[in-house]
Formats: sequence, C-alpha cells, structure tokens
Amino acid sequence: MKFCDYFRHYAFFFLGYLFFVFLFFLFFWQLQVELSFLFLFLIVFLCFGIFCFFYFYFQRKFFYDSFFSLLDSLEQKYLISEMDVVPNFFEAKKMMEAIYEIDKSMKEHLNTLELKNNDFKDYIELWIHEVKIPLSNLMLLFHNREKNEGKIKEQLNRLDNFLEQVLFYVRSETVEKDYLIHSCNLKEIVHEVVQKNMDSFLLQHINLVVDVNGEVFTDEKWMVFILNQILSNSFKYRRKKEAHIRITSNESENQICLNIWDDGCGILESDLPRVFDKSFTGFHGRKLSSSTGMGLYIVKNLIDKLGHHIIIESKFQEYTMVTIIFSKTDFYQVVQ
Repeated sequence: MKFCDYFRHYAFFFLGYLFFVFLFFLFFWQLQVELSFLFLFLIVFLCFGIFCFFYFYFQRKFFYDSFFSLLDSLEQKYLISEMDVVPNFFEAKKMMEAIYEIDKSMKEHLNTLELKNNDFKDYIELWIHEVKIPLSNLMLLFHNREKNEGKIKEQLNRLDNFLEQVLFYVRSETVEKDYLIHSCNLKEIVHEVVQKNMDSFLLQHINLVVDVNGEVFTDEKWMVFILNQILSNSFKYRRKKEAHIRITSNESENQICLNIWDDGCGILESDLPRVFDKSFTGFHGRKLSSSTGMGLYIVKNLIDKLGHHIIIESKFQEYTMVTIIFSKTDFYQVVQ
C-alpha cells in the first residue's frame, strides 16, 4: 500500500482536521489567550493529528501488504478465506466477513453443480446400457427383417424414446427458454402420442380406449414427450396378456384432468411417495436392469415448470392411474 494512494484518499479528512484546529486557534486568539498557550495548543493538536494520520496508515499498510502478499503466494486464490488472516481494523474485519460469505456461497453453488454433473454422468451410464438392449434386438431382428418388420419398428421407437429422454433431461434445467404456452387441443396431442406408439400397441396386443376432449393451455411439444414417457412406463410394466390402457379426460369449472390408466403390475404403496424422485426405480424397477428411474423425475420437472400438476394413484398388481391437471385460470389468457 503506497503512501501517496493513502494520502490521496484521506487528504480531505486530514485537511479538514487542520482547518478546525486553525479555527480553534483563531477563537482563542480573539479571547486574548496567552500566546505561549496558543502555540502549545497548536503544536499538541498538530502532533496528535499527524500521529493519528500515520498510525492509521501503517495499520492499513501492514494488513493490506500481508493480505496481498499471501494472496500472491496462493495458487488457488479462492483459498484466501481459509487462511489465517487477522484484520486489525474495522474495515478490514468487514471486508474479511464479506469475502467469507462470498466464498461460502460460491462453494455451495459449485457443490450443487458438481452433484448435478455426477447425477448426469450416472444417468448417461445407465442410459447407454438401456439403449444397448434395443440395438441388440435390432441386430438380431435384421437377419429376418421381412417377418420382423413390426418388431423392428417397435425397437426403433424405443430408441427414439430413449434419445428424447436424454435430450429433455439435458434441457430440463433451462426448459423455460424453450417452451411456448398456448391453447392446444388435448385430443390432438393424445392422438399424436398414440400414433407414435401404435406399433407397440399392436405388437403387445394392448387394448386401448381413448376418450379425450377439451382445450388446454400448455406446450404441445413438451406434453407429447410427457405423455410418451407415461405410456412407455405402461408398456414396460404391463400385464403379459390382455393388457388394457385407457386415456380419458374430464372437465370441471376450474380444471381439465387427463387420466392415463393401465391394468399393469401397479406400484407398491410404500413406493408411491418416491416415484418422482431422481433415479428411484422402486420394487419393479429393481427387477429390470434397464430401469433408470429418470422418466418420471423428468416428467415431474417439466410438469411443474409448465404450471400443471401430476398425481399418481396405484394398487399393487391391479392398476396405475396417472392424472395430469390443467388449470383454467386468467393467468394463461394474459400470457397468451
């Protein structure tokens, strides 16, 4: 810390102090105080002012020189908050407290990013294993492709679903930059999802009933993905014979509910509160090596950001019903 910088910063206070000393000198002069006393008064206050000025200078110089010397010696500058730096004046103490809080906040942010990065690596590893299954099936089916055309289409559709899932997972943190809420025909959205999965319905002999109507405010692209993930779970955990899926809607004054019901293996009551947790596979998921437990987590994340609600009801070995609730509010009208 250079003296000229210190003097430039605090010169106003020092000169102000000298000015008030001079005023006191004139005041006592007018009172006809003895000249010797006045000069003594002047010398004492001048010495006191100069002492304080240089005392504060060396106090700050010692701290800042030590601080920046220590900072220069550190390869990782952010470790300065963990060093044994003892502030010797009020401003330095407040500065160190601010540095500590900033460092603490940054570490928490970095820890969050590191956890997300680790979660993403784990998910990608599971996802790669999951994608290998339809790829292997395709290689086997290709040798007799004329008879297995429908099965090949189904495996390609599975691959497409897996690719969509990892893409939406990557985008889920910034989904608000990529969606547009507008009035959508719910029947058309469901029809698009059913058409996309028609090969799976036919090959797995699943009885499908669709009775959907109504206009909802949502993003069509995101809803197609969400419904596709829900149907994918219905296919994965279906009954082996005579499986049924019903997609219906019901409308009230304040909301429209879309229900996806299946008579598959159901969910254990103890697993229900955790079905939307990241990487949670549950009782049935542990039996399937390909289950990542990410589908419903991504669905819940997107549903929340779209402003809708999702509820899952289930009875083990009997049925599962997923309900998506679209609110009718003036908010969507204003946004539109």
